[in-house]
Amino acid sequence: MNWPTVAILTVTYDRPAEIRRTISALKKNILYPGPLAWHIADDHSPGNYLPELKLDFRELNLSYTVTDRKGWGANVNKAMSHCWDVYDDYVFLCEDDYVSQYPIDLRLGVLLLWHARGLGAIRYDGIHGHELDLQLREIKTPVEKVSTLIIQGSSPHLNIYSNRPHLKHRRFHDHYGLYEEGKRLGETESEFAHRVKDGYQGGLKIATLTTGIPRAFNHIGKSRQLTELDTGGS
Repeated sequence: MNWPTVAILTVTYDRPAEIRRTISALKKNILYPGPLAWHIADDHSPGNYLPELKLDFRELNLSYTVTDRKGWGANVNKAMSHCWDVYDDYVFLCEDDYVSQYPIDLRLGVLLLWHARGLGAIRYDGIHGHELDLQLREIKTPVEKVSTLIIQGSSPHLNIYSNRPHLKHRRFHDHYGLYEEGKRLGETESEFAHRVKDGYQGGLKIATLTTGIPRAFNHIGKSRQLTELDTGGS
């Protein structure tokens, strides 16, 4: 098959040390036979944050979009729309303080989203810690059969969807909508998670790979939730 471009979308605000560890780990651990496009979603970090990142990772040809302290929702919505318009329908989202510890097999995730139209997103974060009901299915694609754990709507935990690292197809947001803007980070995630869970019965499903249960990323950032930096753009 002709592998589509996957945009590696890193969401950031002024974490110069953490984002370098995050991008370096993604560069090392992502496994994918097709083209990758590296994009930064920046909520207006101060100084020469973006030019210096581009210089440090010049081999990745980083592109970026910038919002003016409008919060997580507006920042990510703008970046995803850019990636869909310029690259392709596939986005791997990772915040700037999630350092991958193991290989990230995007090949299998793309195969699933390409051929299983009922799926909208694949979680790569490691779902350990979220109380989720899972359905094991072997999904046949023209390339190979892929064993998949599909998250069920009966799950007691709110976060069937999570902002933690995940691969998604554009149809996922065509179906559930974009992130709400003007809210703080935690509120943004919770509102979207509620929207997914409430519409999940007849909606697009979220899955993980059979290797996707143990926590796969080290969350290294100091939380900014409910601080003056946790802006919703208001």
